[in-house]
Amino acid sequence: MERNPKQKTSLKKAFSTQNLVMMAALIAMQIILARFLGIQVSDTLRVSFESIPVILAGMWLGPIPGAIVAVLSDLLGTILSGYGTWFPPLVLGPLSVGILSGVSTKYIFRSPLAETRDTWKVAAIVVVVGLLNSFVFGLIGSTLYSIMVAGNTTAFPVLLWTNLIQRLATKPLTIAVNALAVTIINRAVYKPVVSHILSRA
Repeated sequence: MERNPKQKTSLKKAFSTQNLVMMAALIAMQIILARFLGIQVSDTLRVSFESIPVILAGMWLGPIPGAIVAVLSDLLGTILSGYGTWFPPLVLGPLSVGILSGVSTKYIFRSPLAETRDTWKVAAIVVVVGLLNSFVFGLIGSTLYSIMVAGNTTAFPVLLWTNLIQRLATKPLTIAVNALAVTIINRAVYKPVVSHILSRA
């Protein structure tokens, strides 16, 4: 079955040289934030701002590049930090962040979110994907990691509940800071820099 010409153009644009360079920069930023500036509170809880580059990748480049940035940064970060085994369920959280940020920007708001009037949309995207990452996908993935890799023998429902309580103490503040940071970065960087790079793609 032959691809639609529009699909071919879209895929070609997603993997243009400019996009690949931006994806590489965002992956490097994510690894630094996640592996070197994060705080491991417990087996199931980590406080960091690693979602910011993944959100920006989804918003600026689209859901497919957002997903790629999420997966590659998680995989490379695991290798570089010497954790050993890469645990795929843990990437569900970042993956949801990259995809949903891109889908929301491209198909729901249908806007590059570059104008001042779009500020609330940027914040809304960050809050929604942050809640889903922290309290759905990330919650399940980290609980599974604790049992299957870290060897925690607590029953899954009990550990899931404990993990949820711990997250309620820190994640809302993290999400709020992410929303503020992404809004500021997007306003400062998208129009003068990113839009010009993407226009050449």
